[in-house]
Amino acid sequence: MSSQPAPAPELATIVIGYRAPAEIVGAVRSLREQSVATDILVVNSGGGDIGALLRRHGLDVAFVEFEERLYVGAARNRGIERTRAPYVAFLADDCRAAPGWVERRLARHKAGAPVVASAVINSKPQNLVACAAHLSLFMRRLPGLPEEQAIRYGASFERGLFARHGLYDETMATGEDSEFLLRLPAELKPAWDGDIRTVHLNETRILRLLIDQYQRGTNYGREMHRLSGKSLRKIARDVLRQHRPARQLAMAGLSGDELIQTLRAMPILRLSLLAKAAGVLMAADSRDKSVIAPLSRHGLRP
Repeated sequence: MSSQPAPAPELATIVIGYRAPAEIVGAVRSLREQSVATDILVVNSGGGDIGALLRRHGLDVAFVEFEERLYVGAARNRGIERTRAPYVAFLADDCRAAPGWVERRLARHKAGAPVVASAVINSKPQNLVACAAHLSLFMRRLPGLPEEQAIRYGASFERGLFARHGLYDETMATGEDSEFLLRLPAELKPAWDGDIRTVHLNETRILRLLIDQYQRGTNYGREMHRLSGKSLRKIARDVLRQHRPARQLAMAGLSGDELIQTLRAMPILRLSLLAKAAGVLMAADSRDKSVIAPLSRHGLRP
């Protein structure tokens, strides 16, 4: 008696990489290990031979490679165009899908949510530098936050939304996800689900953290000035003030040993915010230059 073919996955996950980074192997494996299958497509730009990297690690998954660098919006779009599953999600190469990532997304979509946002958790919750890095990047996406305090990123989508509302802006170095979400009507605001968790590989070395925050600040200052019209000085002041809400959000969104470690990391967080604010101020000297990429190599928000 012949066995029935496995049903096609209902979620396509587009894994985005730049220059075929080694970390992308872990991202793909985290998807392969999910309890519910997802259709995986790796989109790599900037060269590096992603196919050879995947084969070396025994990963037989679909991929598409571009020699030129693609901004994240373009990489997202190439993935959307090349997949067919009814729902679409994205994963950065420096992230991992925690157990239940696919299953929980599909459950929320099938319960009626066209757009489902997710939380981000720390890869090294016992490391003080990693705790500071995580809080600086994801203070509004901690898993225990109530929905009124959470910012709705890391979203998966009902595929039909892209036909009705267009694809991502391919010209933006960062912020393409914000721009797309702003195009959606209010009834399509992402549903928050703190139980859908993406693991972010946070920096554990303080010098690398400060360099990364400086570079992120340069990009952030440029984009915020363009979108809001605020002066760079005002944007930098706002960055420096983030340590107060960061502490409050940590207490709302974390618990146990991870909360204790994160509170111990607050002095490092202040240093990282100083570095980011310095980067914001330097955006004035880089507005006419190509984007200064953060150390994560791309601007994809987990």
